[in-house]
Amino acid sequence: MTISLLLVEQTVVLGETGNFARAAERLGITQPTLTRNIATLETRLGVRLFDRGRGGAVPTVFGQAVIERGKMLVRDSDALLAELHALAGLESGQLNIAAGPYAAEDLVGPAVAQLVNERPGLRVRVTVVGPGEIEREVLSGRHEIGLGGEDAQAAHEDLSIVPMREWQLFLACRPGHPLAGSRPTLKQVLSYPLVTVFMHGHRARVAGMGDGSAGAEDLSRKGFAPTIEVNSLATAKQVARRSDALFPGSASMLQTEFSRGELMRLDFDGPELRVRPALVRMRGRTPSPAALKFMQLVRAVEAEILDAEQTTAGKGADSASAACRGSPDRQTA
Repeated sequence: MTISLLLVEQTVVLGETGNFARAAERLGITQPTLTRNIATLETRLGVRLFDRGRGGAVPTVFGQAVIERGKMLVRDSDALLAELHALAGLESGQLNIAAGPYAAEDLVGPAVAQLVNERPGLRVRVTVVGPGEIEREVLSGRHEIGLGGEDAQAAHEDLSIVPMREWQLFLACRPGHPLAGSRPTLKQVLSYPLVTVFMHGHRARVAGMGDGSAGAEDLSRKGFAPTIEVNSLATAKQVARRSDALFPGSASMLQTEFSRGELMRLDFDGPELRVRPALVRMRGRTPSPAALKFMQLVRAVEAEILDAEQTTAGKGADSASAACRGSPDRQTA
């Protein structure tokens, strides 16, 4: 047997006022409606809740029990409504995000910063995982949103994988690198090691380094598997600064190193350096208000990255080559 919370609330109000007319007025219903509702509840419970008389409505021992327990139920109901309103207004709640290393650096970090600036009551947890682990984290329910390279996400009937716009990576080299100041061919690029974080899917196939002995077409078909693979972008950039390894990064990711002259843009472009992030979440699930807001902010950050990419690309190879030619020789550890 179930009891309507509405009837319990009406019982509580009647017990507090002791009068059907005053209780009905407080509840915003008519007195006959309240009388019928209390009688219905008494019939359902099989006990009398109120003694009616000239003195009004006096709770029986059963009525008192319903009133006391009902007060707690009403308070819990009010608290639940307040919590739901807070969640809808992004004043509270928990958002868990799984992201690949590149997405975490370029997209998730700026979006989360803006999210918590606007709604400091939110709790956010970002977990950086390998690109191939994102779908598992979302499917497990541990993370509501996943963000990583589209080519690393395996199709799954329970997942919604929404590609974002394609953007470009740039190959960064140390000042004084043998390829600096030139327009290297794919074969020349492939003769140097690549340092990066967990690469899977298409980019791993087309980003691998050869030894320069094969033709460019063979190397491209072979694809490059990184010579140096780390789990930290900071470590990858440090290796590139102190060796002949090449580091692929976005414009925003390399902005600080470029401005300080610690790394230079190599004048090389190709499909290997095109990436397309994807938003991953459970199909058919209503996203939380926090998740909806986060996805909106990620789209805004995406637009900023594309603007930065165009600005970096617009500087042209001449300026990059001149900077490389004028840079100091190879740094040592």
